[in-house]
Amino acid sequence: MYNEKLSKFFKAKGLKQKEVGAILGFSPAMIGRYLHGTANIGSEFIISLSKNFPDVDLNDLFAPENEQNMVNDAGAIYEKRNILNDLEEIEGRIHNIRLRLAETKFEE
Repeated sequence: MYNEKLSKFFKAKGLKQKEVGAILGFSPAMIGRYLHGTANIGSEFIISLSKNFPDVDLNDLFAPENEQNMVNDAGAIYEKRNILNDLEEIEGRIHNIRLRLAETKFEE
């Protein structure tokens, strides 16, 4: 599971939950929940993880343990920056929609 892979990744870097939280912008308690699998990570976490730890392989992180290259051919490389840009654009659009909805007066 991704939480076990994340734990190994941070341990290999010699980082503790508190340090990881400070780097990624999450509380140590929330990092603990992610690393123990009691909370599902969201796009904000993935974006911060990729920006602050560019050496993390997001494809490997979410691939099932016994499957490799499940999405693409062997040796294929994904452009992480395009994925992150897409996520940030989608989040920006959702934010703008929420703002417009808050300004709209609905009749009952």
